Amino acid sequence: RAKNFQRMAWLANPFAYIAINTLLAVLPGVAAKFHLSPMLAGFACSLWRFARFFAFIVLWRWTGWHYRFRWLLTAFVLLIASFAAILAIPNLGAVLFAQLFFGAAIGLIYYSSLFYSMDASDTKSEHGGIHEAVIGVGNCVGPGIGAVSLQLFPQYTNNGVLAVSALLVCGLGGLLWL
Repeated sequence: RAKNFQRMAWLANPFAYIAINTLLAVLPGVAAKFHLSPMLAGFACSLWRFARFFAFIVLWRWTGWHYRFRWLLTAFVLLIASFAAILAIPNLGAVLFAQLFFGAAIGLIYYSSLFYSMDASDTKSEHGGIHEAVIGVGNCVGPGIGAVSLQLFPQYTNNGVLAVSALLVCGLGGLLWL
C-alpha cells in the first residue's frame, strides 16, 4: 500500500510542476489582462504561493491525509480546475479565489510526494532524489507543451492552456489507473 501511494505521488508531483511552471510563464499576461500595476501584479499573481505555504503548515501538523487516496485525488482535480480557471476566467476576484485552491492542491501534491518518498522505504535519500527528479520533469514539460502548442497553432490564443490542461487530465487518468 505504501509503495502504491509513493508511485501515485511521484506521478502527481511532476504534473503539479507542469501546472506551476506553465502558470509562471503566463502570469505576466494575466496581470496585463487585468491592468495590474507591477506591485499589485506581484501580490495578485503570487497568492497561490501563500496558499501553498499554509497548506504545508496544515499538512505538517495534521496527519489525517496520510494514505487516504481521496485527498490526493481531490488535490489533483483541484489542480486541473484551478489551473484552467486562473488562465481562462476574465474576473480578477475569481482568479484570486482559484489561486487559493491551486496553492492548496500544489501543497498537498508536493507534500505527498515528499512524505511518501520518505515513509515508504528505508532508502530515504534515493527516494528523495526521485522526488526531486520528477519535479525536474515537470519544470520542463509544462512550458514546453505550452510553447509547442503555441508554435504549431498560433491562431488559437488559448491553445497553450488547453494543451497543458489536457496533459493534466491525462495525469489524472494515470493517477486513477494506479
